[in-house]
Amino acid sequence: MTEISAIDSCYMLANAGLVLLMTPGLALFYGGLVRERATTDMMWQNFVVIGTLSVLWLAIGFSFSFGTGTVIGGFDFFLWNNVEKDKPWPLLTVSMELFGLYQMMFAIITPILMTGTFADRMRPPAFLVFTALWSILVYYPWCHQIWGGGFLQTFGVWDFAGGIVVHQTAGWSALASAFALGPRKPIREGKDLAEPHSVPLVVIGTGLLWFGWLGFNGGSAMAMNEIAVTAALNSQISAATAVCVWGLIDFYIQGKAKLVPLCVAAVAGLVVVTPSCGYIQPHEAIIVGMVAGSVCYGAINLIKNKLKIDDALDVVGVHGVGGTVGTILIGIFADGPECLGDKAPDYCVFPHSVASSFVQVLKQLLGCGTCIAYSFAVTFVLIKLMMLVMPVKPIEAHFDNLDEGLHGEPAYVYESLAMARTAPPADPADDELKSEVSLPMDREMSRTSADVLLEKK
Repeated sequence: MTEISAIDSCYMLANAGLVLLMTPGLALFYGGLVRERATTDMMWQNFVVIGTLSVLWLAIGFSFSFGTGTVIGGFDFFLWNNVEKDKPWPLLTVSMELFGLYQMMFAIITPILMTGTFADRMRPPAFLVFTALWSILVYYPWCHQIWGGGFLQTFGVWDFAGGIVVHQTAGWSALASAFALGPRKPIREGKDLAEPHSVPLVVIGTGLLWFGWLGFNGGSAMAMNEIAVTAALNSQISAATAVCVWGLIDFYIQGKAKLVPLCVAAVAGLVVVTPSCGYIQPHEAIIVGMVAGSVCYGAINLIKNKLKIDDALDVVGVHGVGGTVGTILIGIFADGPECLGDKAPDYCVFPHSVASSFVQVLKQLLGCGTCIAYSFAVTFVLIKLMMLVMPVKPIEAHFDNLDEGLHGEPAYVYESLAMARTAPPADPADDELKSEVSLPMDREMSRTSADVLLEKK
């Protein structure tokens, strides 16, 4: 029997932490992209599921995802029963408990990817109900299908780190939620809902996502080995290439070197390479990144500008389209059939797993098409049923300031403005006195600085 490896266990425990870090990273990324009076609402949605979905995963999620079954797992691990800490997961060198912990992080972050589409359009109680039911009806079945011994896995559909399980389920469910909930209404102050309110938050969130993604993709090798290193390298190369390609396209169209599009580009590059990162060569990751930087850019433009779908933070274009394209690319860029043989060449990334072929492309297409149809239909019906039995969307009176109306906790408190409104009117004579005093002082400071520079020279 395979023994538990201390080295692999340390590696996977660290990767679990990296993937968990992606959730607050996503809160910052999405929080910076929305308007300032909806920041707390967005961050709350991204953070609260760390609590609710962790408990749900321990109770039934792990069992439904990795228990015995063809369509969905059974109750083998109900309430964490039979998850042994001193017994390795089959074919791995980490314990069953550590494997379950690592997979828990994927179950947490997947549903909240959709919050980027239905931003401003779901109340807190409805959000909690939706994420729990969606996990049971969509995520757990597809996790089982692709990674837990389900029909599609045995049929030969491959997904290294979540192209189908994570990005397609969330991305195409996000599209369904956009249709089911409808578009956002304009806010009273007339600001553009599409404009990010805090570029620094977006950049910090992107950095945490990019950092954590090395554990997301590299950790999916489930051991400290050559596959893990190549998967992490491919992730970095694809993201970097997508930044270059997307940046060039955006600069050509916009005429300005913007920062936020580069952040979205990095995420797109990571999404598209996720399903194939453990099966392809590093030089092929460059091509994957080029595809990500161009296809996802075009998809976002099509969805938002041509089709006029209110995909608030580009979830469908990045995760839905990107996850689908990346999953199909496995059949094109995976190592050749020689890597399936008993004596696989040394250059093979993941021997005895998957090989590029036309048949494999068809299998990947089948997996993608089934996932798209299922995720969209179930999510649309789920939201519509919820709207019949409970209030889902915020009332109009709360929309302009969701942070205050839904949470009583604004992200930003403008104390200086509040004091200015309550302070007594200023004496014009004081302003004249201040201007007379400050101007000579400014000139004196400027003269002194210039004199110091001249003396140094």
